[in-house]
Amino acid sequence: MPSSDAYDFRRPNRFSREHVRALQIVNETFARQFATVLSTTLRVVSQASVTSVGQTTYDEYVASVPNPSLLAVLSFDELPGQGVFQLPMDIVMGVVDRLLGGPGGGNQPSRALSDIETGLVRRLVQRIVLELTYSFESLDLVVHPKVVNLESDAQFMQLAPPAEPVILSRFDIRIGDQQAVSTLCLPFATLQPALDKVGARTSTPRTGADSVAARQVEQRLYAVPVEVTVAFREVSLTSSEVLALAVGDVLPLRHPVAEPLSVATDGIRVAAAVPGSQGQRLACQVVSA
Repeated sequence: MPSSDAYDFRRPNRFSREHVRALQIVNETFARQFATVLSTTLRVVSQASVTSVGQTTYDEYVASVPNPSLLAVLSFDELPGQGVFQLPMDIVMGVVDRLLGGPGGGNQPSRALSDIETGLVRRLVQRIVLELTYSFESLDLVVHPKVVNLESDAQFMQLAPPAEPVILSRFDIRIGDQQAVSTLCLPFATLQPALDKVGARTSTPRTGADSVAARQVEQRLYAVPVEVTVAFREVSLTSSEVLALAVGDVLPLRHPVAEPLSVATDGIRVAAAVPGSQGQRLACQVVSA
């Protein structure tokens, strides 16, 4: 029986923990923007959340896509390769129904889109994938995705060799009472330059620009104003004694004359000082820290 942690040389894992965390942030940002676009366009409460981010091969992805589906082929001017944004056809038909003034939901036909339906959906999908521009900013990656084509059968797409490693993100989406799973598939080679930078940032010690930024923060902290108090020992009184205080009463401080006063900030004692004056103002001289 093969070990559960056996290494598959046919599918070498190119992800590190840093890569997974970085891509999780990208996809969570995209999911929030995805839901916002659906809600504002369809005027119905919509939600989207990331369920998984991982590596697979292109042929395994194609085999997992339901037929028919809405498959938006994406291109990136700044990056090599093409990606795929997929939506289940029943959700898409519900979207078309809402865009045409219908209630959406219910039993929707499972078929390829007509020319009119394609025009309606294409504009919405283009708005959704444009949110990737904002999402990938966390990787210091500038992308401007475009919808090249809309397909309904993944078998007709030849975007990468079958064994090509791809990054597959899955999203749970809800539009009104409809719920389904959407996917975003991007070739690993497309994002590899940005992921390599992530690995370099996490493995490089804090030198250069990072250390300069740290010094600047430290210098700014030294310039932050802090309220300091100089006080005698605290005095405890009963409620009746406080209420009985009147002009001319003498309140013993019980602070020895030879004992320094306490210098404190935010309730924490930082030094001791003796009282005095400087010119026309009261002052104190720090005698110990």
